[in-house]
Amino acid sequence: MGRVSRAVTVLLLILVVAVAYWAGMRHAPRPPSLPVAAEAAAEQTPAGGERKPAYYRNPMGLPDISPVPKKDSMGMDYVPVYADEADDGTTIKVSTERIQRAGVRIAAVEQRSLGRAIRAVGTVQFDERRVAVVSTKYEGWIERLLVDATGASVRRGQTLALVYSPELTLTQ
Repeated sequence: MGRVSRAVTVLLLILVVAVAYWAGMRHAPRPPSLPVAAEAAAEQTPAGGERKPAYYRNPMGLPDISPVPKKDSMGMDYVPVYADEADDGTTIKVSTERIQRAGVRIAAVEQRSLGRAIRAVGTVQFDERRVAVVSTKYEGWIERLLVDATGASVRRGQTLALVYSPELTLTQ
């Protein structure tokens, strides 16, 4: 490989990485700006300055809660849980970093069709439990086939074919 082809390869690689980075940043959700986050925190904080905890929970994740601050059996202080942070068991909270890593996009709600053509490779097979094998106890051949289409419906007792057998004709 010559110097020129190596240089072209390196430049193309840099270009591909730059385009991929630009495309990823273009579709990544933007975190709220500092003034918006500060406003949200100010709304949750009462005018007196400090928020009042709704209850206190065990720091080890046990389902033990207390209306007043206390310590657990190992001497650890219970963690305060505020009214806006209280988990009623029906809410799932996901961090902003995890949302960004997952590539979640936010859009306005709209009604639209979700139909999409799917092309797939597959095989079609018959149901082996419903197949019946008809065999004769004598030699002969089919003179006339009465059901001549693959997949045609047949009923019990319906004649499928007319068979000629020299042995049966001699025994008659």
